Amino acid sequence: MSADILIRGFWAIIISLAFAWVVFSRSDDEVGSANTDNERQRYLPFISGALLPMCILGWAILEFIFYGAIPTAQMTLSICFSIFLHISLYYVILIPLLPFLRKYISARACAMLWLIPNYLYITVQDNMKVPEPLLVIRTSGNGVWILFGIWLVGFVSVLLWKTISHLRFRKRVLTGASPISDQGVLDLWQQEIIDARIKKPKFQLVVSPNVPSPLTVGLFRRSMKVILPDRSYSNDELRLIFRHEIIHIGREDSWSKFFLMFCTAMCWFNPLMWVAMRRSADDMELSCDETVLLNADDETRQLYARLLLSAAGDDRGYTTCLSAAASSMHYRLKSVVKPRNRRSGALIVGLTFFILCMTCGYVALAYGDTTGEDVLFQHQDHSQFELSSISLKDDKFHTDYVCMNKVAFNEYLAGLKMDTLTGNYSFSRFDKQFTYIYDMPKGTMVVFLSDHVIKLVPLYGDHAAVIFYLAEGVDWDYLDTIIMAPAMNIHLKETGDTYDPDISAALDRLTVIGDGEQKLLYESSIPTGIFGHDPYEAAFSFSYELAGPFTVEIENWDRTSNYTITQDELDDSLVPLPAYPAHYRVYADFQGENGKIYKAEFQFEIGDIDSVT
Repeated sequence: MSADILIRGFWAIIISLAFAWVVFSRSDDEVGSANTDNERQRYLPFISGALLPMCILGWAILEFIFYGAIPTAQMTLSICFSIFLHISLYYVILIPLLPFLRKYISARACAMLWLIPNYLYITVQDNMKVPEPLLVIRTSGNGVWILFGIWLVGFVSVLLWKTISHLRFRKRVLTGASPISDQGVLDLWQQEIIDARIKKPKFQLVVSPNVPSPLTVGLFRRSMKVILPDRSYSNDELRLIFRHEIIHIGREDSWSKFFLMFCTAMCWFNPLMWVAMRRSADDMELSCDETVLLNADDETRQLYARLLLSAAGDDRGYTTCLSAAASSMHYRLKSVVKPRNRRSGALIVGLTFFILCMTCGYVALAYGDTTGEDVLFQHQDHSQFELSSISLKDDKFHTDYVCMNKVAFNEYLAGLKMDTLTGNYSFSRFDKQFTYIYDMPKGTMVVFLSDHVIKLVPLYGDHAAVIFYLAEGVDWDYLDTIIMAPAMNIHLKETGDTYDPDISAALDRLTVIGDGEQKLLYESSIPTGIFGHDPYEAAFSFSYELAGPFTVEIENWDRTSNYTITQDELDDSLVPLPAYPAHYRVYADFQGENGKIYKAEFQFEIGDIDSVT
């Protein structure tokens, strides 16, 4: 199991346990109503309904400020595709399961199951990456932006439609509304607020001739109104009505409805999302009923049932309403009059979020149909791009590889077919991943090349890293003819029978001899340093077959004297090392293809730390 999965699993478990505790700790009487010394507000929100929408909006604003419009559109597409595809599939599964779950777990747990996708925003954090996508959906050309535009129009239209509908409904029900003046009603109202331990309530109680059922309208408490219809209620009925609406306010169920509407707008093309929005409202009302009637006697339950039957309201927009929808009336009445003993559902909620979190992000979208010429070289002269370093991921030797044909290598990268990839991936499972550093006219570019992915990280300006999908993969066999692996490793013996450390020598010079010509392929002057060791013997191992014996040239630190040892002079090819800091150069010939001989020179230095200063 990769480290990425373990890290995501750790955070998923922490949050899952928190969700389970929220459900379990409130399963009896909403934060201990019997404890009058407890000043904490009762009826707290299960999950903030504004969390995911606000995160997406905040990320988009910051991306636009720092990187501009195009990166913002790409980031928004990446986040929305990953999260809302998963949410859409989750709700499709949840809809048929809920009738079964309602029989065995609490209504508050069922309501929370609709809200836990709010926390999927954590899956796009850097510490929540998954190794790689399991499924990549490719779109040809720039068709994705046409689809994105259609989706955006649909999203904005649904969002505006629902918001305007809410505002029009609010205006209609508040037309002719007036504050309650009956002191007896206000005393009952105030007592319920005190029992709920809500400090500094900003919402207002009014009466309106335009509502048939008690309801609460508004998202923000400062502008929120609890509206009673213009009819008479008994004191017991008012207590139940007020408790019902205060529970909705305390739990911020209006924001929960906003979240479900936001998800529906995001997934407007999925007809089952509209069903999910309606079903989620039913479960919020069932959860509220359950809390209102905690520890209630049969008479109170009968009274509450009659209230439901007498109410025929409208809860459009972000409105919570006492009345029951016709589709849920039978179930609500049955739950009120003859409640069943149900488990808290804490384990179900925690396990559901864990599975939801751990499975999110494994489907990616690839789009763009571009090439390396477009995105890396930007149609500039390749000779202006200097390949300064090549290294292999997880190479314990930290060795620079050598490019023997930079022209061919640049042409290969330029011809790669690339698609912009959405998602949050580490690509840590790829067995082979090279890092190339390019010195470009604009600055330095780091290129990470894996089996099906190339990542470009500009180290200049304010450009963000971009990841591309390589549908055709990487031709490693061809690159192996261009990129030369480190040819020699050094094994030092200090004490005991083992050789340590195991490092690679820097390749200083590489030439090829063939067809009567000698050609310089690579030249460097940076030696490998091995300091802090006091070895007396070294063994060399080569990655390529030697065409003859190697030769070692040893020079003292001040470069005033030197001597040479050939492999033929050594026992078992073990090189005795002098007891003083020294410079080393190894000459070796390798047999290449087509009869060519590669002549390589390796240089390294061995000494104590004091010799460096």
